[in-house]
Amino acid sequence: MMFIFEKRRLNAYFLIFTLALSNGAWAGAGSKVNLTNSIIEAMFKQTKPVCFGRFIIYIPATAVVNWGETHVDYNINSYPGSGAKISVETQSKIEEIKKIKHIEEPSALVGVFDGPNKDSKLVVGYEDFTTNSSLQLYSFIKLGKDAFVQKAVGPVLERNKATFVVDKNSYKKYVSKFQEIAGLLRSRAESEIPTVAGICIEAGFIPESNGKYHEMTSIGFSFPEYPDVRFSISTIRTNKANPKDSLEYTMKEAAESAGVFGMLSLFNKIKVLRKGERKIGDWAGAEQLSWMPPDEKGMPWTHEFKFKSIGVANDMFRPYIDMELSTGVSKNSRAVNEPSLKDDEAIALWDKLTASIKTRPTK
Repeated sequence: MMFIFEKRRLNAYFLIFTLALSNGAWAGAGSKVNLTNSIIEAMFKQTKPVCFGRFIIYIPATAVVNWGETHVDYNINSYPGSGAKISVETQSKIEEIKKIKHIEEPSALVGVFDGPNKDSKLVVGYEDFTTNSSLQLYSFIKLGKDAFVQKAVGPVLERNKATFVVDKNSYKKYVSKFQEIAGLLRSRAESEIPTVAGICIEAGFIPESNGKYHEMTSIGFSFPEYPDVRFSISTIRTNKANPKDSLEYTMKEAAESAGVFGMLSLFNKIKVLRKGERKIGDWAGAEQLSWMPPDEKGMPWTHEFKFKSIGVANDMFRPYIDMELSTGVSKNSRAVNEPSLKDDEAIALWDKLTASIKTRPTK
């Protein structure tokens, strides 16, 4: 799973970070990118490519990959090496839904449908015992040694426009969509970089060249040489690019909130190492590299680097993207340890990683 920082300091710390984005004048285009640092260069002597969504990044060969939430129209979870467990999981979900005593139907179970092979099934039920229009769907997919589960909770059945009566057969459109995605999905080794158009997910690949699906990926990386460092990327394909998702808007909003939350003194201690507009791959956006002060509990100074681009509407190669690098991380908690990287080293690592991200080449 991706690094999910615990909530103990998250809300306050996020506010401090966003406040940092309004500290000082916006630098504008042309932020200097420093790719040279002997320690970081040594890390990158041997690299490996990792594909996520429709993109690729080159990371140190020793780096560890951690996947977070992924959507291809609907949430899809990967379970590498767990294919043998899928039949048990499928039957367990069927029994769980059947036990729900529905107020109108014999049970909440709508039906069990075929997947792309005999070991794969799609389970459909009503979301709870009171509704006859809201669904839960689980697609259990076995592909060799790997298992995948795609799910959606809350899709609504259609109603007759004249009578408002629920069309109980309209669930079939969801069944068709789930079966379509399951039929395209194939297993993929972490080291495999597909050469055809499509979407990389953890342990899997969905070939697709028309951008017909709503895609979301999240992936994180850790580095054994520097165990307190975390780097993460999230992408979301958007139907409408929203300026409020930009780093600039976050800066403006944060400045207005500083006084309200009584964090001005902490805010004023933040050191901005670099900020400004930047283009990474095909994304035009902005970055902020900050040196964050300890809070009242005396946590250490740590690095918080961020890049955001609102993306381009309906462009599968330029989705919204949010990238972040943090130092001082312990397990899933921010700002616990003293950073193992100096400022120039952290910046060099950030620059090497972000500069390597691009659209994955295809034939």
